[in-house]
Amino acid sequence: MYDIVFVATAWKEYKGLPKAIRKRVDEALEIIAVNPLAEILRFKKIRGRENHYRVRIGEYRLIYSPSADTVVVRVIRIGHRKDVYRHF
Repeated sequence: MYDIVFVATAWKEYKGLPKAIRKRVDEALEIIAVNPLAEILRFKKIRGRENHYRVRIGEYRLIYSPSADTVVVRVIRIGHRKDVYRHF
């Protein structure tokens, strides 16, 4: 099992999500905690970043970075697809 760690800004974004989207994010995080690169997530690697991936959750995106040597997954951003890649 991987530990899920939120960056401070990602935690604020998570708390501000609509309840229906937050429930879907929780489901994705449960899968990520078991295997961050599970095919069921249909994750995509973010170009230009060494170890960053994104998961599509409807109109929202969850951006995370797994670390195999420390068994930690950092959640970097969660937001609407039009805004989530800004300031990233």
